[in-house]
Amino acid sequence: MKVYGVIGWKNSGKTSLMERLVADITARGFSVSTVKHVHHEVDLDQPGKDTFRHRQAGAREVVLASKDRFALMVEHRGPEPDLAAILARLAPVDLVLVEGYKRDTHRKLEVWRAETGQAMIQPGDPLVRAVATDAKGVALPVPVLDLNDTAAVADFILSEVGLVPANGESPRFDTVAIADWSATNGPSPAKPSPDAIWIGTASATGETAHYFRTRAEAEAHLATLIATEQAAGRRLLVGFDFPLGYPAGFAARLTCEASPRALWRWLADRITDDGNRNNRFAVADAINAQMGGGPFWGRPASLPLPHLPERKSINYPALGLPERRAIETRIPRAQPVWKLYTTGSVGSQALMGLPMIHRLSQRAGVTVWPFDPPGTAPVTLAEVYPSLLAPLVAQTPGIKDAAQVTLLARALFRLSGQGALAPLLAPPDDPRAIEEGWILGAGHEATLIDAATEATTGAAP
Repeated sequence: MKVYGVIGWKNSGKTSLMERLVADITARGFSVSTVKHVHHEVDLDQPGKDTFRHRQAGAREVVLASKDRFALMVEHRGPEPDLAAILARLAPVDLVLVEGYKRDTHRKLEVWRAETGQAMIQPGDPLVRAVATDAKGVALPVPVLDLNDTAAVADFILSEVGLVPANGESPRFDTVAIADWSATNGPSPAKPSPDAIWIGTASATGETAHYFRTRAEAEAHLATLIATEQAAGRRLLVGFDFPLGYPAGFAARLTCEASPRALWRWLADRITDDGNRNNRFAVADAINAQMGGGPFWGRPASLPLPHLPERKSINYPALGLPERRAIETRIPRAQPVWKLYTTGSVGSQALMGLPMIHRLSQRAGVTVWPFDPPGTAPVTLAEVYPSLLAPLVAQTPGIKDAAQVTLLARALFRLSGQGALAPLLAPPDDPRAIEEGWILGAGHEATLIDAATEATTGAAP
């Protein structure tokens, strides 16, 4: 867990700032706990109450539990417990804000107001990394922050503990996972095989490639990975090899909102997936009927779906929708999202993957690039295109799917460790990306290949 202190003299405003910081930081998707140190005796119990009687009888720990919360009261003798002992009692969170404990050896922010009549603590404590004040013209060797600008103070603390990058720094991730998705109808073979779901992971502990027979198994694996990394205080980047958005205009036509999130939610409410058996062609047929003859195409000849053509026959200008997203015009070999059948049917992968993106994005601390700024939450989901590494994948033995997820996870993890991800995570230069999505790493193929190759040859980080 990350720990940061907020200190100051009585009536300096530190408790008010703590309250505002908790609200700001939790609103960004981080989990926060607090510790408040007091110098006087404190007892939350009342004489005569059942819990008070338990303590009087000699119980060392008493838990008062209700449907909304529980309180643990611990009796101790001897010296006051130190901060480390208190922190050890807490459940894992992203950040613990500590009010008080002025002399402990964690980094701190001082809240100072001239009205208190007290001297500033910072000049005598090198662990005070900044001062938040409402005074004007204060000159110090550390940053001086506006006490009333909660967001700026939160930005400073989050960058100090490494939960978000400082200005100009590259976002860093402790773990990178890449998912090669599949829209197959029915479970994949028991023996690991191509054209199924593979998830490659790279971290300081090494690399893995996992094979999954169903989408439900793969989603459960990702949900567990997210929970595990968050609980351990590690930052996670997860890439998916299907589009996270559709060409501009589609979301608004379908959901009345020009928002990829509205589209994910719409699909999550309608797509069914039982052991990989799914209704994606029927959903596409219903969308085509609603929109008057498109935009999806491709289906097995055996499926009698009158509004979904077997082959591409749609006049996209007449329909009023682009055939390709902006990013797909820059990577022509990327297939259009409307294609649902035969080789390269990325459209089916999107229909079967976006409901999962909706569910994962609802978890606390999860953001989706480029729709959210990079580095503002513990977990970032993004669209990737493993074929950016095609020359290197072609030289790698084994199942292609396993190789490409492992190589791309390796490349992104290595670039993260070098502090070199900022150019890849910069906002795309096309305004349509905020609705359509973008491919992480597009235009940086050589950088990715070099990073994966260096890692393969054991070059020093």
